[in-house]
Amino acid sequence: MKPNRLSTKKHTLRFAVILSALVLAGCASTQSTTSSTSASSASSTASTVSTSEESGADETDSTGGAMNGTIGSVIEANLSFKNKDFYIDYSTEDTVKIDLSAPKEADGVKVSGSTVTITEAGTYVLSGTLTDGQIIIDAGDEDDVRLVLENASITCTTTAPIYAKNADKVIISLPENTESTVTDTVTGTDGNDELTAAIFAKCDLSVNGTGTLNANANANDGITSEDKLKITGGVLNITSADDGLVGKDAVLIKDGTVHITASGNGIKSTKSEVDKGYVYIGGGTVNITAEQDGIQAETSVLISAGEVNVTAGGSANGEQKTGNAMFGGAQSTTTDETLSTKGIKAEAALDITGGTVTVDSADDSLHSNDSMTVSGGGITVKSGDDGLHADNTLTIEDGTIVVEESCEGLEAIDLTINGGTIDVTASDDGLNAAGSSVDGGFGTAGADTLTVNGGTLTVNASGDGLDSNGALTINGGTVYVSGPTGDGNGTFDCDGVFTINGGVVLGTGSSGMLKTPTTDSKQNTISVSCTGSAGDTVEVKGADGNTLVSAVAPKNFTNVTFSTPDITEGETYTVYVNGTEAASETCSGVVSGATGMGSFGGGPGNMGGRAPNGGMGGQMPNGNGGTPPQMPGNTSDT
Repeated sequence: MKPNRLSTKKHTLRFAVILSALVLAGCASTQSTTSSTSASSASSTASTVSTSEESGADETDSTGGAMNGTIGSVIEANLSFKNKDFYIDYSTEDTVKIDLSAPKEADGVKVSGSTVTITEAGTYVLSGTLTDGQIIIDAGDEDDVRLVLENASITCTTTAPIYAKNADKVIISLPENTESTVTDTVTGTDGNDELTAAIFAKCDLSVNGTGTLNANANANDGITSEDKLKITGGVLNITSADDGLVGKDAVLIKDGTVHITASGNGIKSTKSEVDKGYVYIGGGTVNITAEQDGIQAETSVLISAGEVNVTAGGSANGEQKTGNAMFGGAQSTTTDETLSTKGIKAEAALDITGGTVTVDSADDSLHSNDSMTVSGGGITVKSGDDGLHADNTLTIEDGTIVVEESCEGLEAIDLTINGGTIDVTASDDGLNAAGSSVDGGFGTAGADTLTVNGGTLTVNASGDGLDSNGALTINGGTVYVSGPTGDGNGTFDCDGVFTINGGVVLGTGSSGMLKTPTTDSKQNTISVSCTGSAGDTVEVKGADGNTLVSAVAPKNFTNVTFSTPDITEGETYTVYVNGTEAASETCSGVVSGATGMGSFGGGPGNMGGRAPNGGMGGQMPNGNGGTPPQMPGNTSDT
């Protein structure tokens, strides 16, 4: 899909996303005892993840807690990492070396057959091969135990190969140019507790370094901490029969490279209490291929930096194992009745403030059961259902969003665009405000709102372009909408009040369900009957011959609706299609030319739709009034 450009007489605006711009530098510097990010969280304009040598109290959160006492957005400024979470050269430390091929007892080390138990705080360097054996950490409540894996191989056919039974924190360090492997066969037990991972910790667990760790979990999960799981370095290759990474309190990734292939979820945090159950990615590279959700948080997700690539449920073209066609029918994060195949899912808040996120998912690509905010970064998604979906509020402050394939591109009860560059391709509605308890239908306005205050928005939709069961308001920004070719939908549609108060707006589509703004709008709008085909260039010119706005239409159209701050009452404006005059209209007031009532509003989107071929297409040359090139051959007229 090539991007479309919309030009004004003042400047040329680039509509679609230049994909190369999304390939950001994903990995932050790793082996540093201090690290910070410049991206702000949804609740903080300047956020810093700090490090500290202090060993008291909470290992990860400041006194304010990750969420400041209420379940909601993760506050990045409240997250901190200890120095011990990062790699430290152990060559000058007092260490205990353990040759796993022939383990021997030493200070803090007990050996019983093929079971090696570490009982004291310290640094333990493991090398060699332990066949059908187990490493157990059973130290004091205040003890930190560091395992340095120097080309170690640990396999076990009866339980978890590495089991952190008791300690304050266990740190797994991966030295440079080393590769270690941990492999299990079955889910082990310890009393009434199931050891559900190849590496299983009942305490906080950190992984750091620059070496490689392979975790082959043939029974269940790859790496699990019942508290917090933190990754600040290393290359982790995880293959799991169920989930890849599990941090029940939280999963925090600051650096490193993580590759996950999971038959369950890629990354999961499961506790529902305040300041727990969240996933934070603030650097590094995370690649996930999961049969279920890519990332699943029982509370919230924050991505502020790094590179995140997710394939969930096979892809946008994959078959959803189960589904729910109801709005907000996003399955609960824990259910035995459905199989969720979303890219990134949060029960509370999903916030993206930076980094690069790419998702290809059978269900929603980005989903929140409450709120979602995008304030930076680059997002590219392909979805078998919604591109970005929030059950309550979805707010775009900044960043770049490309929805390459979806049923509905962006969906929420209250959908607000304040900035950013957004390019949506949808087989149903492009943007849809629906799902409130006071919802519209059959001509009755609901409480839903779709508001555009700024940014650059491009929509190519086979259903309604911009659709609200309540109010539809455009106050600013640059908006180009290619609406439906059939008369059962409209380029713009709402059950409530439709107002254009500012911005540059151009819509092409069918005329059967035409919806124009109300006369209490603060900016003039003109709508004309005008026929064109996929790939045609649409230009609007004033009486002076200057181009106000232009774009290349990706689909056939019979109506053109436009609004800019330059439209003046009494002046005549002409629409050209491929340079030939197609229609003209004199502005007689707030709304001139063709008018319409629209349909009864857009209900909840259906599931499993497929996007039309082709994007917005074309590219405007520099300067005003130029002629864009023709639409590429992959355009669709359906």
